[in-house]
Amino acid sequence: MIDIDSCLNQRILRTQESSDNSGNYVLYWMQQAQRIENNPALDFAVLYANKLQIPLRVCFILSSEISNASAAHYRFMLQGLMETAKEAYKQHLSFSIYLGTFTRVISVLAKEARVLVLDHGCLLWQKKIRNSLFTMDELKHCNLYELDTEAVVPIHLASTKEEYSAATLRRKIIPQLNTWLCTRPKTRYFVQLRPQKALGLDEFNGNYEDEEALWEWSCKRLNIESSCKITNYQQGSHKVANRILDGFIDLKLKDYAMYRNHPDLDIQSNMSAYLHFGQISSAEIIRKTAEKCGIALKNCGTIISGKAQYSGLYASFGAYAEELIIRRELAMNFCEYNPEYESAKCLPKWAKNTLTNHLNDVREQDYAMERLESGETDDIYWNAAQKELLNSGKMHNYMRMYWGKRVLAWCPSVDEAYQILAYLNNRYELDGRDANAWAGIAWCFGKHDRPWAERPIYGMVRYMNAAGLKRKFNMKAYTAKWLKG
Repeated sequence: MIDIDSCLNQRILRTQESSDNSGNYVLYWMQQAQRIENNPALDFAVLYANKLQIPLRVCFILSSEISNASAAHYRFMLQGLMETAKEAYKQHLSFSIYLGTFTRVISVLAKEARVLVLDHGCLLWQKKIRNSLFTMDELKHCNLYELDTEAVVPIHLASTKEEYSAATLRRKIIPQLNTWLCTRPKTRYFVQLRPQKALGLDEFNGNYEDEEALWEWSCKRLNIESSCKITNYQQGSHKVANRILDGFIDLKLKDYAMYRNHPDLDIQSNMSAYLHFGQISSAEIIRKTAEKCGIALKNCGTIISGKAQYSGLYASFGAYAEELIIRRELAMNFCEYNPEYESAKCLPKWAKNTLTNHLNDVREQDYAMERLESGETDDIYWNAAQKELLNSGKMHNYMRMYWGKRVLAWCPSVDEAYQILAYLNNRYELDGRDANAWAGIAWCFGKHDRPWAERPIYGMVRYMNAAGLKRKFNMKAYTAKWLKG
C-alpha cells in the first residue's frame, strides 16, 4: 500500500489491492460522510492522489434504493450537499451528484480509476452495497479502500465484538481517546484538471448556488412531490450545524448535565440530524466544544470517566461527551456486530425471556397504525411526543424513550412493537435510519440495559410511566407546545 498518513491508514477497515496500475485518477464515493471538513476518507483520497500526482474525482449518488426516505430527509440532505459541492470547488476538487443505482454509477465512474475510496457505513444496506463493490469484476482493476469516518475512535479499533453496555465499551474507548482527538492529518489540496463527464449517467449539471434547481431535478427522478409539506425546523449544511453548535455551547451547555432530560426545556445540541447525514463529525463537535470551554483535549477522557465527580461546566461537558462519543459509538458497535439489529432478535437473552414470559399479559390498548401515526391515543404525553416528531422532524431524547416503551403496552407482540417503532422513527425522524436510531429502539426493549423489578407486560425490562413524567418535569408546558388547539 502507498505510504499515507498513519492515522488515516489505521482508519482503513478493509482493502483490496490490484496489480493493475493503469488507472488515471482516484475516485471517492461520498456517502456516509457528506462533508469536506474533517472527512478522513476524503483526506485519504486527496493524499493518495497527491502521492500519485493524478486527479481526484468525488461523487455522490442519489438513489431510490433507500427505504423510508421522505421528502424532508432528501431536502435536508441536498441542502448540505449544495454547500459540500461549493466548498469542493473552492478547494479545486471535482465533485458531482448522480442519480441511479449505487453499483451501476460507481462501476461506470470507476472504469478508468486507479483507486476507489469508500466511507464506511455500519448498517446492513450500506454493507451490502460495499460488499458488492469489493466483489465486482468491473472493479478488479482498482485498489479499493474502505475507511471509518464517523467514530472518534475507529469502530474496529475500539472493539472487535458486540459490547454488552456503555460501561464495557467505555473502558476500551477512553484509553484511545486522546490519541484520536489530538491527531489530525494535515491535508493539502491541489489543483488538477477535472476529468471529463461520465457518459451514460444522469448527472446534475445545474448551478449549486440554485437550491430549487437541484431540488426540482432530484424530485423528478425520485418521484417526490416537490411542493409537499416538508420539515423546516432545521436547515442542512455544515455551516448551519456550526451555527447551532455555537449557540448550544454559548447558551445551553452549562445547564446540560442538570436539565438535558427535561422535555419542557430545550437544553439539547440538536446535532443529531447533522451527524446522521455526515454534515459534521463528532470529532469536530467535541474539539470545538472543548476549545470554547477552555478544556484541553487530553483531559476529555478523564472528564468523561469521572463526570459524576464534577460540577458546573465540567459536569455538563462530561455528560455531553458521554452522549456524543460513548453512547453514539456504542450504537455503531451494535449495528456493526449484530446483524439482527432491525428486529427483536437482537435483544439480550434475559430481555427476550422476560418479554416472552409476559406475552399473554393483557395489553392496555390495541391502536391501529393510523392512530399512532397521527398521535391520537389516550396518552396525552405520547401524543405530544408524536406531534413533536411530525411537526419538527425530531423528538426530545427523554420523550423518545417514553414514547418507545409505551408502544410495548399496546402491542400483543414484541416483534410488532419493534417494527412499529422502527417505521415511525425511521420515517419521521430526520436522524432516522441511523445506528443511533436502531440502538434507541432496541434499548426500549432491554438492549444495553439491565434487569429491573418485574411487572406486567414489561417483565424485567425498564418501565416508564406518565406519573414519572409529571413528577419530574413541567409536562403542561411540553403538551401545550405540541398539542395546540
